[in-house]
Amino acid sequence: MTWVMLSLRKATLKSRMSDLQMQSLQLSQRIQDLQHYASSIADGSISMSEMANSPSSIFGTQMQYIAASSPIAYQSAQIKTTAYLQQMGQLQMDTQGQYQLVTDPTGATSDVDPYLVFNEIYKQELKEYSKQIGEKVHAEEKELESQRLRIESQLKAAEAEYESVAKQEDSNIKNDAIRLA
Repeated sequence: MTWVMLSLRKATLKSRMSDLQMQSLQLSQRIQDLQHYASSIADGSISMSEMANSPSSIFGTQMQYIAASSPIAYQSAQIKTTAYLQQMGQLQMDTQGQYQLVTDPTGATSDVDPYLVFNEIYKQELKEYSKQIGEKVHAEEKELESQRLRIESQLKAAEAEYESVAKQEDSNIKNDAIRLA
C-alpha cells in the first residue's frame, strides 16, 4: 500500500510545481514591466504614446514619476539658473565686459536668455532624476531576477522528485498487483 502514500506525495508535488510556475510567471511579468518602465523614463520624461502603450501594472508608477520628477527638476533648475546668471553677471563685472568679448567676439549674444538657460538646466535635471530612478529600477530588476532563478531551481528539483515518485509509484503498483496465473 505504499503506492497510496506515493500518490499523495505526487499530488502534493504537482501542487507545489504549479505554485512555483505561477510565482515564476509573476516575477517574469514584473521584470518585463520594470524594463518597460525603465525604457520609458530613460530620456527624462514619459511621452503620451509611452503612457498609452504601458502595461496597466506600471501606469500608476509612471504617473507618480511624472508627478515627482517635474517639481524636483523645476526647483533644482530654478536654483541652478539663478546661481548661473549671478555668476555670469559677476564675471562680466569683474572682467569689465572682456569675458563676453572673448567668448563671443561678434557681440551677437550680448545677453544670456534666462529662459533658455533655465530650460536647458531643467532638461538636464529631468535626465538626472530619471537616471536615479533607473538605477533603483535596475536594482529591483536584479533582485527579482535572482528570486526568479531561485524559484526555477526549486521547480526543477520538484520536477525531478515528481518523476522519481512517479516511477516508484508505477513500480509499487506493479509489485502489489494481484497476479492471476
